[in-house]
Amino acid sequence: MWTRTLAIASLVVLSACSDSDTGGSQQTDDGFVFTAPSDTDTLSNDLPESEVAAIIALGATGAERPPADEHQHGGTHSGHAVDAKDQAVLDTEIETARSMIADLDTIEKVVARGYVLATAPAPGIGTHFVRWSQILAPFTPGNPSMLLFDRSKSPPVLVGYSYAVQSGAAPKGFTGEADMWHRHAGLCVALTGWVIRERSTGPDECDGSFIAGGDFWMLHAWIVPGWENRDGMFAPANPKLCPRNGPDFLRCDSETEL
Repeated sequence: MWTRTLAIASLVVLSACSDSDTGGSQQTDDGFVFTAPSDTDTLSNDLPESEVAAIIALGATGAERPPADEHQHGGTHSGHAVDAKDQAVLDTEIETARSMIADLDTIEKVVARGYVLATAPAPGIGTHFVRWSQILAPFTPGNPSMLLFDRSKSPPVLVGYSYAVQSGAAPKGFTGEADMWHRHAGLCVALTGWVIRERSTGPDECDGSFIAGGDFWMLHAWIVPGWENRDGMFAPANPKLCPRNGPDFLRCDSETEL
């Protein structure tokens, strides 16, 4: 989804660039409002009933918002180091995740698998395609609920995975403690799958499903060859996706020469 990185950002952060094809965002006093793109091939107005039901279910849990002082992206770098025993298991899990790349590396392929365009592009993150029903399922390395694309490229390029899980506490994801789960507060999601805004104060200002965020956890995984992240495999943002030029609000916090 989904802060200066999105993040929904991350699910979604999305503080970002605006054009007629990819949509854009506008910062308001109480959060971000996101303009949907014009390309109807990837923004469906007729989601399957299972996906609509999942969007509604994600907002019907009665969860509270994350604490106001929670740093939603956990810093710049990945989490704790992984010991040798856990590293062997983690390596296997990453290979399982990477084994799916060939099936997920174009927008046509992911749309056919039920993913829908959900966010505008975010600096350091890219654009989210989401399979909302997958968020209700347990964490599985080979089944990311979100995929990150760089749509500034032609054709768009898969740059990373993003996992989202509904859980009362930080999920058990990849083996070890290197993965960094974060939350986003007050997501408003249209029943087309598009994230209308984040930091909504409540369902009264959401024309869709209001996801408070206390039980909505996300994790980025920079596992796509060529898009490795110098800040760590599970870092919140990838410097390779940070614009080198442009307004300060579009810059990434840790932008330096690559």
